[in-house]
Amino acid sequence: DAHRILFLARLPTIALFAGLCVVMYWFVLWQTGSTMWALIAAALTGFCPNLMAHGRLATVDFALTFFSFTATVLLLRLIERPSVPTAILLGITAVAAPMSKVSGLILGPYLAIVIAGAFALRRVEKPAQVWRGLAIAAIAGLLFFEGFTLAETRAAYARDQYPSTPRLLIPFAEYAANIRTIHQWYERAYTLPQFFLGEFSSTGWPQYYPVAFLLKTTFPAIILIVAALVVGVRLRSFAFWSLLLFVCVFFIAAATGHLALGIRYVLPVYPFIYAATVIALSATTLRRGAMAVIVALVVWHAVENLVAYPSYISYFNESIGSHKNADKFLIDSNLDWGQDLRRLDLWCRRNGISQITVHYFGGGDAEYELSAKATVRRRPGPGLLPKGYFALSRHFYRVSFLRNVWGIDYDSYLAASHARYVTTIGGSIYVFRVD
Repeated sequence: DAHRILFLARLPTIALFAGLCVVMYWFVLWQTGSTMWALIAAALTGFCPNLMAHGRLATVDFALTFFSFTATVLLLRLIERPSVPTAILLGITAVAAPMSKVSGLILGPYLAIVIAGAFALRRVEKPAQVWRGLAIAAIAGLLFFEGFTLAETRAAYARDQYPSTPRLLIPFAEYAANIRTIHQWYERAYTLPQFFLGEFSSTGWPQYYPVAFLLKTTFPAIILIVAALVVGVRLRSFAFWSLLLFVCVFFIAAATGHLALGIRYVLPVYPFIYAATVIALSATTLRRGAMAVIVALVVWHAVENLVAYPSYISYFNESIGSHKNADKFLIDSNLDWGQDLRRLDLWCRRNGISQITVHYFGGGDAEYELSAKATVRRRPGPGLLPKGYFALSRHFYRVSFLRNVWGIDYDSYLAASHARYVTTIGGSIYVFRVD
C-alpha cells in the first residue's frame, strides 16, 4: 500500500514540525520572559505556509531546518547557562543537521563564529564550564554520528565495501561517498531548465533566493521582519545578532551556488528570522496601538495560511497579483512539485472521467495514482492531443517556452489541439478538454 507507506514516512517530519514550534516557543520565552511574545513567535512559525508545506513531506529539508535552529538555540543556552544535558543535546542536533542534508555542513563554521563572538564580546560568564560543555557536545556528536551511521552501514560493511578502512572510520567514508554522489547530481543539475522572473538559466541567479523569499513569505510576516530590522539596528542582544548571522550566511551561500529550484533550499532561514523578529520587537517599548497592530499582523499571517490550505507548496503572496501568474515568476518546487496528483484523481472520480492524458511533473506515478486510465506523455507532441481530458503540470507548461527543450510551447500546442481550459487542480495542474 504505497499510500500507507508514504503516510508513515511523513510522520517523522510532522513530528519535527510540531517540535520546531515547541522549541521556538521555549526559546523566545527564555529570551523575552513573555508568554505573549513566545506565542507570537510560535504562531509565525506554525502558520508559515512554507514551513507547513515542507513540514509534512518525506524529504530532508525540514529535518535540516529543525536541527539547525535547535542546535543554535542550544548553543546560545550553553553559553549563558552551561549544563551537561544541554551540551549533549547540542552535540546530537549539530551533527544531525549535516547528516540530514549536506548543506547542513555550513552549521559547523557558523557555530564556531558564534562561539568566538561570545568570547570576544565577553558574553560568557563561566568560561571553564562552557569549554567543558563544548567538549561534551563534541564527544556526544561524534558518538551519535558513529553509532547511527555504523548501524546504517552494517550491510555495506558485511559486503566488504570498505576492506581497507578501520571500522570506526567507515561512517566518515560513507559520508564522503554521500557528498560525492550529491556533488555529481549537483553538476548534472546544471542542465535542468531553471526559471526565474521570465528567464531560463543553467547557472542560476545570485538574487534568486532573496526574491523567492519575498514572493513566498506572507506580507504580514515581511512587514514584521522589516520593522524588526529597523528597531533592531541598535539592539545589543547577542541572540538577535547570532540569529541574523545565520540568515545572512545561508543566503550568501545559496547565492554563490548554481541551483535555483525552490525556496526549500533556504527553508532553514525561516525559524531564525522569525525568532530574531520577535526578539527585536519585544525589546522595543511599544504603545498599546502598536501592539494591537502586531497582533493583527500575526492574525493576518494565520489567515493567509488557512486560505492557502491545502496548497502550501504553491503559495505566493499578493505581490504576484492572481495566482494564475505564479508560473511567470517561479516554478519547480516553488509551485509544482507533483503534489496534486491524488487531488487530480479525486477530481476525475467526482466528474466520472474514465480516461485522461497526463503530462505530469513529480515523483508520483500517474498510472498508479489515477483511477482513470492514464495515458502518460513526456512532451507536447508528437501529434495532437486525443479527444478527452488532458492534465498538464504547470512546471512543464512554463518549461515548454524554452524552445530548445521541445521545439513548441504549450500555448501553441494546446491551440493546435483545440483544447479549452477547464480548471486548475490544487494550484499546480491544469486540466483541459479536447473536443
